[in-house]
Amino acid sequence: MKKYFFLAWTGVLKQPWFAKIVDKLTSSKLSAKLIPFYIKHYQVEESSIELPLSEYPSIQAFFTRKLAAEKTNFQTDEKTYASPVQGLVKDFGELTSDKEFYIKDKMYSLEELVGVKDLDTTNSHFAILYLSPKNYHRFHAPIKGQYDVLRYLGKTSYPVNQQAVDYVDGLFTKNYRGVYAMNDDFYVPVGAVNINSIKDTFVSGSELAAGEELGYFNFGSTVVLFFMNKSIEWDSQIKKETPIELGQVLATIN
Repeated sequence: MKKYFFLAWTGVLKQPWFAKIVDKLTSSKLSAKLIPFYIKHYQVEESSIELPLSEYPSIQAFFTRKLAAEKTNFQTDEKTYASPVQGLVKDFGELTSDKEFYIKDKMYSLEELVGVKDLDTTNSHFAILYLSPKNYHRFHAPIKGQYDVLRYLGKTSYPVNQQAVDYVDGLFTKNYRGVYAMNDDFYVPVGAVNINSIKDTFVSGSELAAGEELGYFNFGSTVVLFFMNKSIEWDSQIKKETPIELGQVLATIN
């Protein structure tokens, strides 16, 4: 029954007309009055907020805010992947020989997610990082290198919370998403709720340092990373369903 009601409600949420209404409301000046309630309800870490609240003209401006400078510390070398977001580690591990990976016992196809056929996935790995409403919603480069926008896929906009993961088959391969090349790896920001909710802020083909911004989400979000054809070692602090900070070490190339 819960699944039925969830799918019925999200059937409304993912409609383009609903997304336009939400976008208009959350970008209005009147919505700025909701920011203190938003902070309290979602328990946003106030020390991470860059500007005085009065300087955010809308709830959407607050949602896509930048972090206070002291919260954006990346200390990595060319063999270290840092977390590109502030969020929650939903899952991580090794791709199967069938080019698939599992999230909460649901199977996903890497090739379907990134829109590329005949990939060599020997010794390849993945990490799923979920951003809740309380988190900072900009995403960054986890390692120094070249970043290219390959394509955008998906036309729906389901939420990416735990209920959606449980109830929507193939959730991440249905939602609107970007597919970026990150050196020889893949970087996939997955939007939610609002149509075209991913906004790039970098120039495709750029050489970026670890920590440089790639873009931001207007609503709900997940970042999926694929480390292709290399041996890596996950940091000992990385565990499923645990918070991760922007710039925290995620994995090291052996």
